[in-house]
Amino acid sequence: MTTVRNIALAAVLSAALAPVSTAASAGDQPTREYSSPYSSLRLLNAGKHDDIWRSGVHITMQEGWKTYWRVPGDGGVPPSFDWSGSDNVASTSVMMPLPHRFTDENGEGIGYKTEVVFPVDVTPKDPSKPARLDLKIFYAVCNDICVPVQAAVQVDVEASTVSAADKFRLRVARAAVPVKPESGRLEVTSLKQVDAGGKRALEVSMTGIKSPAEADIFVEAAGDSYFRKPELISQSGNGGTWRIAIDSYGEAVSLAGKSVRLTIADGDTGLVHEGVLQ
Repeated sequence: MTTVRNIALAAVLSAALAPVSTAASAGDQPTREYSSPYSSLRLLNAGKHDDIWRSGVHITMQEGWKTYWRVPGDGGVPPSFDWSGSDNVASTSVMMPLPHRFTDENGEGIGYKTEVVFPVDVTPKDPSKPARLDLKIFYAVCNDICVPVQAAVQVDVEASTVSAADKFRLRVARAAVPVKPESGRLEVTSLKQVDAGGKRALEVSMTGIKSPAEADIFVEAAGDSYFRKPELISQSGNGGTWRIAIDSYGEAVSLAGKSVRLTIADGDTGLVHEGVLQ
């Protein structure tokens, strides 16, 4: 989901970028790290698990700077990952840890401050042969201003590039990735579009939330709509009902019957629910 404002910002940022350096060839030493004035990036390798290599993208930023989740908010830009230059790689799966919501002069944003690790599962075409992971990445880091970053990094996914530090960082990051709850942990009892003072809103009722007053809900749906910070309108024990204002860009159509994905932040725990709006 990308708003008109995000599209415009992405276009401006993209226009300011220099061409990405080319990937290392098979005989070259891969460039595993990248640094810019406000952030740095490194590819991680935590070793093989059932013929899948556990890699990751580690981004660090200067204090007070932030980058964005796949739904970035008002004016952010989600990261873009291009693995097409990789060698002996059948597929990559990028995971995103539970994000945080922040508000500043640019509006409401969803993402990460200071540091984030995106875990990546790498499936080789031939597990018996060496593989090289080649990433061309575009992301933005913001403070008082937003700075575009475009980089190319590579790592040979093999035993020699595995480190204990990478294993630790990826173990922590993978534990922070939102998951579908086990049976009985969370129940979404109602998910519908409502009218709230002449404006459209999403209303979500759930049970199994440890801290209803502190919970946050990040909503993803097809189309140009952005779902704002939820408001807890009623609470009973470990459950409640939240109302989420919907900002639409373009034609205002009903979302009833559309699929939505909820990422629920219950303290440090991230839970995922996929459903259809009533």
